[in-house]
Amino acid sequence: MPDIISKVFRGKFFHTLPETIMLAAMVYLLIFPIACTLNRNIIHKAPGQVPIVFTYTGQYRTVCLSGDFNGWSPNAHCLKRNGDTWQIKLFLSPGRYKYAFLVDGTHWIPDPEAYLEEDDGFGMKNSVLIVE
Repeated sequence: MPDIISKVFRGKFFHTLPETIMLAAMVYLLIFPIACTLNRNIIHKAPGQVPIVFTYTGQYRTVCLSGDFNGWSPNAHCLKRNGDTWQIKLFLSPGRYKYAFLVDGTHWIPDPEAYLEEDDGFGMKNSVLIVE
């Protein structure tokens, strides 16, 4: 049995901070793609909502959409992959929404196709979508 796994099963893993951090990172990297795959909610249109298609291009393991419309959830709206193109259709009520893509569970990237951007307050940019 590999050394790290044997430490976990013997209850000695949490002895040092670097080992604890390494375990947390491994669990996150293993669980996040699974959570995105399982969380492909069927999205229904409510009265007055407008269909919006979000698209992202690139070779990644996961691409999720996070913004005002889902409480900035990192995996509530993961895009479906078709080759190098990722896509999701949402139904949004009229309003102004800030959003960004979360790529591979670690990189926040504004929508390169968005017309509007604004500072996110943390030194990065968010895309802005206005639905009429």
